[in-house]
Amino acid sequence: MLRFLPILLLFLWACTPTTQTEIYRFDQIIVTRYPTNAPPAFPQSFFPENAKFLHSSEFKTSHIHTKEAYILLESEETIAAIRKRIETRAAQGDWKLVDKTEKNGETTYLLEGFIKKSLSIVVSEGGGSANYLRFYFRKHSSY
Repeated sequence: MLRFLPILLLFLWACTPTTQTEIYRFDQIIVTRYPTNAPPAFPQSFFPENAKFLHSSEFKTSHIHTKEAYILLESEETIAAIRKRIETRAAQGDWKLVDKTEKNGETTYLLEGFIKKSLSIVVSEGGGSANYLRFYFRKHSSY
């Protein structure tokens, strides 16, 4: 009976659940569960290190240009470190911090970029050591 134990352990180890990327396309809308990377419209420098992408969606006006985008991230970084990263990045100049609101354990940032772009970031505490970030991007111009 013990001689089958290593084979059984290998079999059970191979059966562990894994997150697989699921992509759904509806004409100009792309919805992704567990994306491997963020939509290109988002400035990557706002993202925490070792963030786990949970969900994203994009609305494109053409094949290349993104009109609106959303992404949900999970991070092990502390809330204080995430806030500091966002505020430091906003102070660099290409994204202007328009509004910061703290309410019910969530912090919301509204930023404005060049060529009529807006970025909203919602930082919320999750259960345990995980914290969640929601990014919303919108481009208000047609070029």
